[in-house]
Amino acid sequence: MSKRKHSAYMIEFKLQNLSREEEKFKKPEICKKHIIPNSTLSTILKDKEKLQKACDDSKFRPSIKKTKLCSHEELEDAVFAWFRQAMAMNVPLSGPVVVGKAAEIAQLMNLNFTPTPSWVKKFKQRKKKNQQ
Repeated sequence: MSKRKHSAYMIEFKLQNLSREEEKFKKPEICKKHIIPNSTLSTILKDKEKLQKACDDSKFRPSIKKTKLCSHEELEDAVFAWFRQAMAMNVPLSGPVVVGKAAEIAQLMNLNFTPTPSWVKKFKQRKKKNQQ
């Protein structure tokens, strides 16, 4: 017997398609149409309000698949405020500069946090939606 393939669905798909169809069709029909397990559909429908609220609050982009928040939101807000000020003054910013400033701010906030280049990449992705 082979293992079941694990699928992750975008929040947009979860909210728009499945929530709309919930009103028109029964769960087994929706599962058959989208080829998803019944337990997955039940979980999506159970978390529907939480996902909608998170998207409305701009915590997530609808195109993402996982709803994982950053662990140090106040740190990210402080780094982003510094980032916007530096950009307004046309200061050239690179990954190592942002890592250094994030480490400095984390130390001032007494947080046990070590920024990495991958953190900077994810930070930019999370904050990109705020600049648009």
